[in-house]
Amino acid sequence: MEPLRKREGDVWDRRQESRINIGEPVQVKRLDRGWMYVSTEATEGYAKEEGIFVCRRNHYERYCKLLRKAFQVVLKPGRYKDGQYFRVGTVLPVFEGVENVENVGMLGTIKSDAERMPAEGPVLIRQFLPFTERQLHLQMERMLDIPYSWGDERVDGMDCSSTVRGFYACFGLALPRNSESQRSFGETLCTMGQGQYVDLAALPTDKKAECIAKMGIGTVLHMQGHVMIYAGEEKGEPRIFHNCDTYRSNGEEHIVRKTVISPFFPKGEGTYLDYVTAGWRPFL
Repeated sequence: MEPLRKREGDVWDRRQESRINIGEPVQVKRLDRGWMYVSTEATEGYAKEEGIFVCRRNHYERYCKLLRKAFQVVLKPGRYKDGQYFRVGTVLPVFEGVENVENVGMLGTIKSDAERMPAEGPVLIRQFLPFTERQLHLQMERMLDIPYSWGDERVDGMDCSSTVRGFYACFGLALPRNSESQRSFGETLCTMGQGQYVDLAALPTDKKAECIAKMGIGTVLHMQGHVMIYAGEEKGEPRIFHNCDTYRSNGEEHIVRKTVISPFFPKGEGTYLDYVTAGWRPFL
């Protein structure tokens, strides 16, 4: 997607929210020479007309109702046999005959193993995942090695905030698209009694680590320019799940450019943990 108005900063910043998932409902607000200005639950901007199926409002509302009633969610990204790429967190209607198992075909009735998704295809499952420590870990593992792509410009890539959004979509929580909005969302959950939010900015590093561990696996962590998910501990050391481009250590740039479970990377004289400003976790 292309934004209607240029944002402050360069083109890199203005392409922060540039991808719509397959099957995602959109409302068309404007037509303009092969492009449509559309809005979704998370963002808005111009999308190519050729990628949009136009229907009447009553059909759009029926489709949205169907998604709420009977749906399947993509847990692991992959390419379907027709070449289309399905991204993590994509929610799709369940059509008659689709089985309630992982790694099944996208549309129509599954009649044989030959019609199942190819090995590199997406993994789908009916309904949302239960919000348990085991499923949180399993979903992190399913999403490992997704390429980093600012603004989701690559069809098979995600940035840090869309990774968090896609992860939580698998558990039925619809997050905003960018990291600052996600932080505000977590704060709002807390005020509504539906989550826990902690301002970590003023805490010393050891207290931050202690507080995050108490909140538990799945806690969303914010620092300036990056968002992560707490992944528990390994040999007594905290781990984070995130999609990261690069980080610097001792003046040297280290390339990551994929989704990983890692320690808090070095930053400045310390690590990412020193720069974490807030954390929140939903009650699901």
